[in-house]
Amino acid sequence: MIALSKLDGTTMYLNEDHVERVEQGANSAVYLTNGTYLIVRDDVDTINERIRSEKTAILSGALGDRVPDRVAKLSAVPDEVPNVVSRS
Repeated sequence: MIALSKLDGTTMYLNEDHVERVEQGANSAVYLTNGTYLIVRDDVDTINERIRSEKTAILSGALGDRVPDRVAKLSAVPDEVPNVVSRS
């Protein structure tokens, strides 16, 4: 579970497995897999880092010392936009 700051300043805890996407605006919108969304104070980079850290901790616990480097660098935000080829 990750901690997020609600608009009133209180903290809520969210199961990161339910996050579909996060959009930045004046506040961040966290869209969940069930179609609902939450507006929180945290910025997209902070939310991404918390999700990444939580996933890495879970995988580290499951894999022990056998965590591949690519897992340690897990990110919900791509480093670059993939080159998509249209097949028309």
